[in-house]
Amino acid sequence: MKKVVDFLKSTPGMVLIVTILAGLGVHIATGNFFTAYNISTLTRAASFIIIVSFGQTIVLLTGGIDLSVAAVGSVSSMCAAKLMIEQGVNPGISILVSCVIGLLLGLVNGLFIAYLRLTPFIVTLATAEIYKGIVYIITKGTPIVGIPKTAQFLANGVIGGILPTIVIIMLLICIVLTVMLKYTKLGRHIFALGGNRNCAKIVGIKTERVEVIVYCLSGLLAAVAGVLMTCKLASFQASIGANWVNPTIAASVLGGTSMTGGIGGVVGTVIGGLLNSTVSTSITLLRVSSYWETVVTGGVVLVAVTVDAIKENPVMRERFAHIFKRK
Repeated sequence: MKKVVDFLKSTPGMVLIVTILAGLGVHIATGNFFTAYNISTLTRAASFIIIVSFGQTIVLLTGGIDLSVAAVGSVSSMCAAKLMIEQGVNPGISILVSCVIGLLLGLVNGLFIAYLRLTPFIVTLATAEIYKGIVYIITKGTPIVGIPKTAQFLANGVIGGILPTIVIIMLLICIVLTVMLKYTKLGRHIFALGGNRNCAKIVGIKTERVEVIVYCLSGLLAAVAGVLMTCKLASFQASIGANWVNPTIAASVLGGTSMTGGIGGVVGTVIGGLLNSTVSTSITLLRVSSYWETVVTGGVVLVAVTVDAIKENPVMRERFAHIFKRK
């Protein structure tokens, strides 16, 4: 019982409560939120963002950030579509090759950041533009249609008539990453690097290698999400992943991951991602203009990073505590 109470007091616990309350409010207003169809649609949509957010979370745990996740997902999904449709390569092999490409694009980020000691924000912002440019140079913005049915099943299939395949894939990735972060040497090194880089070096952790691995994982997970989105749409679209960056940061931070590193985990990211998807679904059900979604998403990101800053800064915590006491 104590563990449950402690969880509900934590950032992901409070976000979960807010998510449920928001869902209840919309359901009371529309009567359509807690329906089997809507929950299935919501979780499917959330799963793509959550998979990318897993990579963002691992990067944030080291004190970095990856602004190239959308572009990496776009390049990888383009490669998968070209291999499957234009070259006639087996879908399984095409997807595997595309995921390796995503990993290599993440490797580029990691090498610049770890060994040249460049700022993650600048490096990933630059590579995002490069990768996005490559997509438009190759495709001219033209869709690539005709994804095989076997590949479409990965994103659109349902197991046992209940569980969407994309949700199962997301949960499996969550389990693997949770085990890695909690029970492996790499996981401990990731937290140590984010907690205190200098101390991590002193105790013998090869921080550069850890950093490179982290960005490789981020690229790999962005590629997985990008390829799955292409399978879902049954075609490649140059706009795939265009709006992934802000939601992935929001999902990670709302899930309890600190932007300064060393604190967090992927389970909380699932909850943060569900809140993002709940906001989007609620706007649709309430028949509010879809343009408000970007406003709300930006607001959620701002609130998330503000809360994170307050938690990490003792001076700000005392200031806010003093304001509330005065009231």
